[in-house]
Amino acid sequence: MSYETLLTSVTDGVARITLNRPEVRNALSRAMVSELEQALAAYEADAGARVIVLAGAGDTAFCAGADLKGAGDRGRRSRRVNRSAAWRASSNRWRGCERR
Repeated sequence: MSYETLLTSVTDGVARITLNRPEVRNALSRAMVSELEQALAAYEADAGARVIVLAGAGDTAFCAGADLKGAGDRGRRSRRVNRSAAWRASSNRWRGCERR
């Protein structure tokens, strides 16, 4: 499968998922979180993937946390209205990465 924000591969039972937004230190956007959940689910179901390695592209940071661009309107609307169902579900998994 092809992703916009991730690089993925499987070799000799090792699945590799690389966060690929080095220009923003691999900050987690909504699209990246959605793609990450899809990739993890695909590798969890793949008998050929015995282990999953998660890495970050670039040499500055693994992951800067949540991408806060577009978060400026949080005070005008509730978070529940702003978030998609996928973002809500993934925030449980990545709770420490989201700014509150």
